[in-house]
Amino acid sequence: MDTYVVKRLEQAKLLTDPFKLKLLERFGGKPMTTKQVADRMGEKAPRLYRHVDALVAEGLLELVEEKPKRGTVERYYRTVASRFEVDPGLFSTTSGKADAAAEMLRSVFRSTESELLGLFQQQDESESEPDHIPFVMRLAVRGTPQEIKELRQKLADWMTECRAISEAREDTPDTVSYTGLLAFYPQADNE
Repeated sequence: MDTYVVKRLEQAKLLTDPFKLKLLERFGGKPMTTKQVADRMGEKAPRLYRHVDALVAEGLLELVEEKPKRGTVERYYRTVASRFEVDPGLFSTTSGKADAAAEMLRSVFRSTESELLGLFQQQDESESEPDHIPFVMRLAVRGTPQEIKELRQKLADWMTECRAISEAREDTPDTVSYTGLLAFYPQADNE
């Protein structure tokens, strides 16, 4: 399970939903049932079924095993990859894709903005350790095509490392979860 390249807008839209992203994170390691994931998330399993069904229908989550259990069947799922990347061709301006891509990006940024503003408000109301303060950065990078390629690879390697740590970690009382948003793209003016 390496990288899955998202080639359909329907799949990309699912990845903009924070709840569905949390589900993908939970299903990212060993195969689990919806009930097991619900228990770990502190949710009721019925709340997760339609989200799991949507992820399966779009090919982001796969059924890997079915086990009979007391007159029912337990279904074990896992993600189809450890990392998801959106195919740049998905954002071409043909066939109305640009509008759908723009809405998808707005959704990602709105949910990220909402989460960050909530965290910053919590920071104002309590004393937190520096490691628990949100880290937000925007920068511009200049380099040769080879240097940019190497930076992109380092970012991809770091994301793989993050996923590996997450997959190896069982939920315990001292486990904390972080969410990140990474966009690395050429500047429009590119001068």
